[in-house]
Amino acid sequence: MTSSSAQLRRLGAELRRLRELTGRTQGDLGAVLGRTHASLVNWERGKTKISKSDLAYLLAELRAPAEVRRGLEELRVAANQGRSPWATYDLPEWMRPLVSFEEDAVRVETFEPVLVPGLLQTEEYARALHEAGHHKVAPEFVDKWVAARMKRQERLTGKRPLKLHAVIPEAVLRLAVGGPDVLRQQLARLHEASTARNITIQVLAADRSGYGGAASNFLVLNFADPGLDPPLACFDGPLGGYMISDEGDVATFASMFKDLSRMALSAKDSTELLAKALAEQRGKGSTP
Repeated sequence: MTSSSAQLRRLGAELRRLRELTGRTQGDLGAVLGRTHASLVNWERGKTKISKSDLAYLLAELRAPAEVRRGLEELRVAANQGRSPWATYDLPEWMRPLVSFEEDAVRVETFEPVLVPGLLQTEEYARALHEAGHHKVAPEFVDKWVAARMKRQERLTGKRPLKLHAVIPEAVLRLAVGGPDVLRQQLARLHEASTARNITIQVLAADRSGYGGAASNFLVLNFADPGLDPPLACFDGPLGGYMISDEGDVATFASMFKDLSRMALSAKDSTELLAKALAEQRGKGSTP
């Protein structure tokens, strides 16, 4: 998928909705347009781009109102633009769809077994991770990738703040990524974030058992209209990440997150644990 994945998927979902309203089939429309059934399927799934002429013929066949035609043509143009606002950050290919979909999501559920989730990391914490992960991040990309992570966090504030629900094992709060000072700053950030109205942080206490099966980090993205934009999932590892759109697989990740949330401390108790962990780290003093 490319950085225009979100626009393509939204365009495809609208084309599917219009077709279903008219009772037409993909095969029927494909025959009229001189396109294969597979072409219609791929357009509606947002997997391939549609030309201006094909879109015009298709919307005419579906008797779409003029204002709908204009809106979908604008969406087609946006999806076909060569560069996205994220292009300047030189992000890896697999991550470009994630940041694109993240811009349109209304709620994100994320689990990290070892590290603080990216949307909650301080700049110093993120930099320490990127500099240590030289097998995954070339030195010349560190500044850009850290800046991109900070840019993504802007979704958590503003007029339409993203709702974020994070589950973090207690062990993450003890792992001094970048050193004790960086960890203290990161714990302070987590404690502050846990009090925000649009952010829920739950900690999996160290004495809890039964979540060993969730050995990989993942997140689930939810959108305003699940009918047009079904949820997506994403997980990544040392060799990169993957966007997941299969409904069954996404449902599995969503179910895993619910199980983790049920096993974790409540949001209130988690905030108290974060405050305790921060106080302990502050009591250890600064590094020489």
